Amino acid sequence: MRRLILSAVAVSALGLSAFALPASAAPVAAAVVAQDPITEADVEAAAEAFEVTLEALVAEVETIRADSSLSEEDRQARMQAAIDRKQPEIDKFVTLLSGFVRQQTLDEGGTAEDAEMAAAMIEGMFSDMLVQGLLSGEIAAEMGGEGE
Repeated sequence: MRRLILSAVAVSALGLSAFALPASAAPVAAAVVAQDPITEADVEAAAEAFEVTLEALVAEVETIRADSSLSEEDRQARMQAAIDRKQPEIDKFVTLLSGFVRQQTLDEGGTAEDAEMAAAMIEGMFSDMLVQGLLSGEIAAEMGGEGE
């Protein structure tokens, strides 16, 4: 799990030069909303809290996966329903993470458009990787191997 989080944050550390606009591009007008800065400590604390949620979700999904009385279709539907029930907590964490990436991008001299693209990329990447990892069992395998 930490690897997934750190991978998402690392994208912002690359400076996101791939998203840089050509000098001739018109600047993007962005409304800046004042908010408290999100620190790495905030992200780490949120990650630790999210890890507890994720561990419970992984246990639930793996219990469903192991239920041999279910058809594959029912198993997939129930695993997705378990994920859907935790979606508010997932969204809360992803919002914090993408806000941090957005902030880091701006702090490193990126444009508002760079920051929005980076945040959107993190949101999509994290959410997709999380759901795919839960449904495939990859996250359960990783979490099981962390203590080794």
